[in-house]
Amino acid sequence: MKKTLFATLGAALMLVGCGRNSAEQGIRMGDLSKFDSLSYAMGANYGLGISAQMGHIPFDTEAMDKAIEKAMLGNEMMSRTEADKLLRVYFSYEKAGKRSQEIALKRAQADSLRLASGDSTEVEYGPAPEMFEDEKERKEISEAFGTDIGCALREFEFPLQISWVLEALKDVRKDEPKMDRDEVIGYLDHYFRVEMPQNNAEASEKWLQKIARKSGVKKTESGLLYKVVKAGDQNIKPQPLDMVKVHYTGRLRSGRVFDSSIFENRPKEQQEMMKQYYPDTYNENNPVEFQLNQVIKGWTEGMQLVGKGGKIKLWIPSELAYGESGTRNIAPNQALEFEVELLDVTPYVPPVVGNETTETTETTEAEQAE
Repeated sequence: MKKTLFATLGAALMLVGCGRNSAEQGIRMGDLSKFDSLSYAMGANYGLGISAQMGHIPFDTEAMDKAIEKAMLGNEMMSRTEADKLLRVYFSYEKAGKRSQEIALKRAQADSLRLASGDSTEVEYGPAPEMFEDEKERKEISEAFGTDIGCALREFEFPLQISWVLEALKDVRKDEPKMDRDEVIGYLDHYFRVEMPQNNAEASEKWLQKIARKSGVKKTESGLLYKVVKAGDQNIKPQPLDMVKVHYTGRLRSGRVFDSSIFENRPKEQQEMMKQYYPDTYNENNPVEFQLNQVIKGWTEGMQLVGKGGKIKLWIPSELAYGESGTRNIAPNQALEFEVELLDVTPYVPPVVGNETTETTETTEAEQAE
C-alpha cells in the first residue's frame, strides 16, 4: 500500500471528543484567495488515505464534506461516539468485510472470463454501489465518517482553514491535487518535526508568562508555576520515593482536558463512550497511585508542596513535562496545566538488606537455642 500519514493521524485521536470551540483552536472557514499549505496538506492526506484504503466504497462525498465542515466548526451532525458506533458496525466483517469479499470475487471472475476470451485489457474498477444497502445507509455512513474526520482535525488544534481542507479532498477525488503524495508527506513531516514544536515552544512560553502574573501564582527555581488551593496536612508531605494517591485533571493550553481521574471532568464524548463500553462502572472516579519520582518532573516537584488532603494547581513547562518528544495526546514542547488533589501518602520503606536479614535469622536461631 502506498505510504500516507493517514493512519497515523487518524489513530492518534480515536478516543478524544470534539469538545471545544473551533475559534479557540485557530480553525476558521478561510477562503481560497491565498493557498494554505497546512490545511491543504491535511485535507490531501486524508483524501489520499481514503482513496488508497477505501477506494471501492462510493461515499456520498457531499454529505461527508458537509459533516467535516460542521464538525470542524463545532456543530457536528452527531456526537463522536455515535459516529464511532456507526463506523464500527459498518466496517465490521459482517457488513463491509463480506461485501468487499463478494465484490472482489465477482471482479476476479470477470477478469478471468475476459482473459479466457483473449482480452488482456487491464480494467480499473471504481467504487462499488453494492458496498451500501441503500442511499440511507450510504449517507449515514458518509456523515459519520465526515464527523470523525472533522473532530480529529479539530483536536489536532492546528490553525486550519476549512475551505482548503475541503478543496484538497475534492482535488484528490478528481485526481488533480495541487500537492502530490510525496509533497504532502514531506510537508507534514516537516511540520510535525520542525514547525509545530517551534510554534508550541513559543506559545507555551507566552502562556506561562501570562499565568505567572495571576494572583496567588508562585514560581519555583525550575520554572514550575503553582497555586496552593488547599495546603493539606503539613506534617504529611510526600517525598520523591513515597507512594501517593491522587485525583487529577490535565489540560492543554487551550483548556481542553486530555486526561482525568474524575468522570465529570472528562470530555462529553469520552463520558458517552465509557457509558457505552462500561455500563456498570462508567461514572466511577478512578484515583491513581504511583511512586512520586516515577512521573514527570513537574509532578515530582509540585506534589511536595502540599500535604495529605491538599489541592494544588500546576502549570508545567514542557521541559518539566513531556519535552520535545511529547506523547500520543500531547504535542512536543507543550506546557500543561494540572489540578491535583493529594488523597494519601504512603512513606517509602527501604528494603531490608541481605546481611541484616541474615543477622536477624542468626539471632533468632541463637535465641531459640538458649
